[in-house]
Amino acid sequence: MDPLLYRLSIIFSSLIVSLFPAIGADEVTVVFKNDSTYNGTDDTYIKRGASFSGGMSNFGACKMMQVNEETRISLMRFDVSSLFKKYKKINSITLRLYSKNAPKQGTIHAHRLSLANSAWREGGNCGGNHIGGNRHEVTWMHLVDYGGFPSPPPSWASRTAGPTSPGIDYHEKALGSKKNSESKINEVFDIEFNGDLTTLIDDWSLASPEKRIKDKGGNPCWTVDWNWSQPAAETANEGILLKGSEGSIHEFYTSETEDKSLRPQLIIKYIPRLK
Repeated sequence: MDPLLYRLSIIFSSLIVSLFPAIGADEVTVVFKNDSTYNGTDDTYIKRGASFSGGMSNFGACKMMQVNEETRISLMRFDVSSLFKKYKKINSITLRLYSKNAPKQGTIHAHRLSLANSAWREGGNCGGNHIGGNRHEVTWMHLVDYGGFPSPPPSWASRTAGPTSPGIDYHEKALGSKKNSESKINEVFDIEFNGDLTTLIDDWSLASPEKRIKDKGGNPCWTVDWNWSQPAAETANEGILLKGSEGSIHEFYTSETEDKSLRPQLIIKYIPRLK
């Protein structure tokens, strides 16, 4: 071989290796889903309405959650603290949901909640009116219902009912989106996250549920109890807000559904740190 061509081939090969590292050999995939070995998923939805028409109701124990643009917002959080300091780079994050009704109009957007709203608690009801009683669970009106009637002012970051203010209640730019037209009943509905995924997991992996503190649904709490005055306590894992682009209600199975294969998953692929 011509010496010049040989040197060029070596340089070209080095460039290929540097630009495209051997991800296939090193990449690790971890799946977070409530089952017999993991119980770190919070998932629920909140419903827009007056106190006795859903606004003060909790849906944390429901086997499905609902999402649309203005009247149904879903909240999710996964305990990823087991990844702390285990990765060099996060390659991909997929929020895997399973559709219960597969509407064809609109789009589902996944956003980061604001840190100011990170104290929300899943709760242990599936509808009904549970006003007062210091139940400490999320409703349309409050991060946690802290009792009293008439109810205290809304405790979301925007100080309005429902976490509906972009840039205040949740990050304006979506982590990822997917059209409802791509959904099928009882089949995968994957939302691929974009942006700085490593920084996202850097934040989320810092936090874990508080030991010995549970909400009324028996779910772990991510913040210590506080005196319900504002601002609320915060955690580094604020969670995910799901909202639609129009009025169609998309129903997804939650971690409470009996069929474990239909429960939500957070799928993370990463390059491990060198020991």
